[in-house]
Amino acid sequence: MKNGLSVFVLLTTMLLGILASPVQAERFETISTDELLAVRKGAAPFLLINALSPIEYNQEAISDSVNIPASHMRPHHHLLPEDKSTLLIFYCKGIRCTKSRRAARRAMEFGYEQVKIYTAGLPEWKERGLPVSHFTSYPEIEPLLLEPLTVYKSMESALLLDIRGEEVSQVGEIKQAVKIPLDDLDRHYEQLPRDKAIIIIDHAGKQSPICARFLYKMGYRDLAILEGGMINWVRAGLPIE
Repeated sequence: MKNGLSVFVLLTTMLLGILASPVQAERFETISTDELLAVRKGAAPFLLINALSPIEYNQEAISDSVNIPASHMRPHHHLLPEDKSTLLIFYCKGIRCTKSRRAARRAMEFGYEQVKIYTAGLPEWKERGLPVSHFTSYPEIEPLLLEPLTVYKSMESALLLDIRGEEVSQVGEIKQAVKIPLDDLDRHYEQLPRDKAIIIIDHAGKQSPICARFLYKMGYRDLAILEGGMINWVRAGLPIE
């Protein structure tokens, strides 16, 4: 897909989807920070669920929340309550983050009767100085940011690691890339070679930094990031499937 018209149409579609994402939250019942605080102080049973990857959750999460990545939501997940009337509250990284909505949608499909989204998510919770848990720490590193054309020219010598999940369907993928979603990387990172440069690819450049920090902690040193993610790759008119 290299012709200009196709790229323009694809980017326009993606942009409309991104702009529409906060509106989609109106399909679900939402909960504010103050309302969440009230629920936490109440006696009624509830479960606060972080819908991000384990790598992100382990770095920082709202205290007393559990981690069920959106892609890991299953009808009989061991962390989900058997009582379908239990209030489930999902959150992630704020109003633009879609993972809480994806997880909430699946919970409703499983028959849970009370499902809400804390749309402000972790950013507002932290801004208000409310309790956050840190289960691990990742080294502060600054991996190289590579332009799409530089990445394209490096495809023979480097391994391209695509950490996207469902976002793949929105943009397409690079044929030669190794695909391990960030949601699963903590369990499968050892599949990656240690004697080869790794270039990390995400949707829009937001998740690659923490992925690089995680891999560095796990002993990988030759790391770089596709600047702007796959959106930037498509904008550059480079080949995708």
